[in-house]
Amino acid sequence: MVQENATDTDLEHLRGEPPYPEKASCILKCLFEKVGVVKSNKYSKTGFMTAVTPMVFMNKKKLEHMKKVSESCEKEINHHEQSPCQLGNEVVTCIYKYAPELHFNKSSSRK
Repeated sequence: MVQENATDTDLEHLRGEPPYPEKASCILKCLFEKVGVVKSNKYSKTGFMTAVTPMVFMNKKKLEHMKKVSESCEKEINHHEQSPCQLGNEVVTCIYKYAPELHFNKSSSRK
């Protein structure tokens, strides 16, 4: 947030659906870089699997599903940058497409 001079209001956008405004997308890109889902300005399927495996490792079916999500997103994410933080939107849109259960807003209401 500091790097982007973002406010709490900018974070509120993340409660909705992508695409997000530039600052919110930048926050996501930064978060994805911190957890390894984005490396060198590119989506990392290995980083994605490293991030989600602790949540699903006890369930082989879910683990296989996440592997398919990681591979699908690797093929679909546009790495041709239109804006500095577009990748934040690209990654979250793809993840929500194939794994809606990971949606920040929706996952909190599931048991």
